[in-house]
Amino acid sequence: MERELKLRVPKEALDALRHAPLLAKLNSQAEAPQLLTSTYFDTPALAFHGNKASLRVRTVGNKRVQTLKLEGSVQAGLFSRDEFEVPVESDVPDLTRLHDQVPDDTDCGKLIRDEIIAAQLEPVFVTRINRSVFPLRTPSGDEIEIALDEGTVDAKSGSVPITAVELELKQGEPESLYNIALELLEAVPLRIDHLSKADLGYALLGTAHSKAVKAQPVQLDKRASVEDAFSTIARNCLDQVQANECGVVSGHDSASVHQMRVGLRRLRSAFDLFAKVIPASPGLDEELRWIASELGAARDWEVLAGSTLDHAGINGNADEILPVRQACEKVAVNNRQRAATAVESVRYTRLALQLALWLNRKGWRDGMSDQQREAISSPVKQFAADVLRRRHRTLIKRGKGLADLDDHLRHRARIAAKKVRYATEFFASLCPRRAVCHYVDALTALQDDLGWRNDAVVADQLLTALPRTSPEAASGAAFVRGFLASRVAADHRTLKKLWKRFRRLSPPR
Repeated sequence: MERELKLRVPKEALDALRHAPLLAKLNSQAEAPQLLTSTYFDTPALAFHGNKASLRVRTVGNKRVQTLKLEGSVQAGLFSRDEFEVPVESDVPDLTRLHDQVPDDTDCGKLIRDEIIAAQLEPVFVTRINRSVFPLRTPSGDEIEIALDEGTVDAKSGSVPITAVELELKQGEPESLYNIALELLEAVPLRIDHLSKADLGYALLGTAHSKAVKAQPVQLDKRASVEDAFSTIARNCLDQVQANECGVVSGHDSASVHQMRVGLRRLRSAFDLFAKVIPASPGLDEELRWIASELGAARDWEVLAGSTLDHAGINGNADEILPVRQACEKVAVNNRQRAATAVESVRYTRLALQLALWLNRKGWRDGMSDQQREAISSPVKQFAADVLRRRHRTLIKRGKGLADLDDHLRHRARIAAKKVRYATEFFASLCPRRAVCHYVDALTALQDDLGWRNDAVVADQLLTALPRTSPEAASGAAFVRGFLASRVAADHRTLKKLWKRFRRLSPPR
């Protein structure tokens, strides 16, 4: 199992990184720089890439090593995946050398035993990397290899430069990698890298692109402790956040902005849900609020330019609305770039590393009393039932007379509904499936109605300010505001019915 943390380094900061205090202390132990030339092979139909694997032959001096890497997990830049290495005698792969290592009943096992596949293998891209390696042994006994890489990934379609530092765990605990990364971050502006060299190569072939990633269902063991459940839920939320980072950084994927924002909301909701027994690291919520607000500014304008204006144009007023849409899309594009800059910042890199470190080492245990440790070791099932009952009760209280509440009070009820929804989804695997589905269906319908009403309130605020920067949109903005106000008023009966349906239910248990 390969475990390594990948970080990008600005080319102009490489020299400063080499002279960072940590690496300066290791200079005497550093290996002489080596040129690593790795040729990646695949079939014309990219069978290995389709199986989420990569196959390469690396040349180091007179030696050649064949490596097969499988898909694993990536968390805050930490790659954990199966890796199979064997020496070969030529510049092309010999798949038979992998037969003893890869089980024949796996997808990749079948692939490497297919003679037709072996006959079709051809070079698809090459990496040429100058690597300096610094071996490190921490006071706690962890063995880590720090590699500074500078080079290129080359394919027929083009080339991309690489300047990076890789921290590979040879022996010990993963949190040591995050500690080292945070220390190096004090010297140079590193960025977490979620793409391997193989990912970059396949991107050059036009086969890789970022897609928005939705949350995966949380699966909890019914015998899990409160602490185990928190770790599982927090990691699930963090996976969604980090899976959408590349799409946000691209600057053109509004869906990734939305899903990363959802992941952050889920994560903050998880922290709030467990706050009485597992306190968050000091300052963590403030930083999560910051990155969520950077994404929120982009998302609000995306919604207005898209679904909100689509509703407003249904009565044949498209020409009047066009200047509004164009102005909103312009602001949305600028705000997407702002979101991309935030996710690419040192501040966000530090947040992601600190959060991953805190989760890995269970930092919430620091300073806990024996009584508190006993509380988080208790079964989660009763804790979940209590939380769901308490949050349901809060929603019922805040939603009294829901259809007639003003914007502020209705917003508070909407937030309560969101917290109930997240808590229910987090603990769904602990409850009877039928009860969960019935409850979530009614809650989802209610949330959808409250959601578009909130979009209308936000849209009114944005449209009020829009003519100051886009005078040509003033007339259309006024029309849309009036249209949305009339729709909200007409929805009164629907909201009453949805609320009546939901308040009859009890939370699943």
